[in-house]
Amino acid sequence: MTNTTILHYLPNAQLTSGWGFIGLPSIWVSWSAVFVLGVWSLFSRNDQDTHPPGPAGLPLIGNVHQMTHDAWNKFTEWKAIYGPIVHLRLFRQNVVVLNTLQVAVDLLDKRAAKYSSRPRFVVACQMLTEGYFFVFQGYSDLWRRMRRAAHESLHKGAVHQFHAIQTTEATMLLQDLLLSPENWEKHLSRTSASTLLSACYGTPPLKSIDDRQLELLNTFTRKIVRAGYVDAYAVECMPFLRHIPTWLAPWKKDALEWAPRFTKLFEDLFTQARNRAVNEDRTETISAMIYENEKKYNLTPQETAWLVGTIASGYETISGTMSWWALAMVLNPDVQKMAQAEIDAVVGRDRLPTMDDVDKLVYLQAMLKEVLRWHPVGPLGMQHTSSEDDHYEGYFIPKGTICIANVWAINRDPDIWGPDADKFNPARYLQLNDALVAAMADTKDEGHVTYGFGRRICVGRHLARDTLLLNMASILWMFDVKPPLDSAGTPIECVEDSVDHGLVVRPQEYQHRFVPRNPDVVDILQSSKELLGI
Repeated sequence: MTNTTILHYLPNAQLTSGWGFIGLPSIWVSWSAVFVLGVWSLFSRNDQDTHPPGPAGLPLIGNVHQMTHDAWNKFTEWKAIYGPIVHLRLFRQNVVVLNTLQVAVDLLDKRAAKYSSRPRFVVACQMLTEGYFFVFQGYSDLWRRMRRAAHESLHKGAVHQFHAIQTTEATMLLQDLLLSPENWEKHLSRTSASTLLSACYGTPPLKSIDDRQLELLNTFTRKIVRAGYVDAYAVECMPFLRHIPTWLAPWKKDALEWAPRFTKLFEDLFTQARNRAVNEDRTETISAMIYENEKKYNLTPQETAWLVGTIASGYETISGTMSWWALAMVLNPDVQKMAQAEIDAVVGRDRLPTMDDVDKLVYLQAMLKEVLRWHPVGPLGMQHTSSEDDHYEGYFIPKGTICIANVWAINRDPDIWGPDADKFNPARYLQLNDALVAAMADTKDEGHVTYGFGRRICVGRHLARDTLLLNMASILWMFDVKPPLDSAGTPIECVEDSVDHGLVVRPQEYQHRFVPRNPDVVDILQSSKELLGI
């Protein structure tokens, strides 16, 4: 849930706009940066072993000028030219792009001991989150302890305890879509955030996406993602800038001012959840489970608070996936009808779907795999960093190299997913060819690489999967998802255009219609709400 795309490149704007990197006039910064990087380049040259092939760069800046906002498409173009592994330089930083499943698995899975760390993230990890943000931490003892605590609360056998929360939220989502279908994207965001906050802290369902409790969490998510961009701050390329005074570095002042606010947010939420666990016997939350075992995990209260906060902040990946699913339903009405036929056969028409039904909905499960493969909300996932020198297929990968798995290219590889890999077709998972059988084994039966690789695979994927499946089943049971209409009442032709929202890559916004499949569904929904007490 927390594997959002954080690779963005806008280096020219960073170097020449406003007050530059560190709060000084841009002309001074530009010439100073060139001088510093030139000296650095001169005195930091190392032996050039055989790197993987890649596009030629410019002196000093390397390949920075060739990056685009949709870098996954550029990397996919380079795959056709340079092959499955492509070498780049961003200033003095070595980068390798992994464009095939085999290369990504060989390095990030089979050599996970060497490829499980992260870039330094001076602002995002060391300053803005005081070193506690689980996703950005290096492969350290603290990360391993946090990972163990998160895994024991979120593994496949543990997430059943959140089914009641997911059932309540799915029912509320249906009510929202019935009352104001035009706000469908807000409803998806609300239910995703509310599900994770309830699972993490035992909070009651959010009434609106504009809930005051969510505002600060939204601010945190925006800032942490922005700080995680490779090109966000010059300090990521020149670490010595961390030591300049805050009056010369607005980015530093901002990070140091916000860090204690975020710590307080997560500590307050965790304290409230802990008190509910003690006073109200609310032990089914992630906070309560980790609190009960803090000594076993050797975590301080502050570390625990940040760990749970990290999990809670992943809700945008769920709502983003649901947005792509809604577009897939509009673009593929035949697929929608097949899924509805399966749901009607398994569930019937006199009650809402439940989590007990999900295991029987084989086509629906294939549909979720296909959504995550077809349009991952994080097309480049999260960067790994090599922790020691390595050689692969005759190529040298030096210590400290950033490794980017091109999730987009891997998920759409026709050698695995067939000649229609660009199309939305859940049936591919029901009629496996030999290549896809092998890929299912390499992806831990996921059938895509959207959840990441190796020891850094998304720890919340089982909770996310259950939430997505129940929401999808519930919507298709109650509604037909139809394309928007223009002013003349003619259906609008929707396209797959992506919009990078910083948090996740979403589809272009459309006013999809959610039309009740028959009049009886309204009464059945009301009965379900009464049974759940909502």
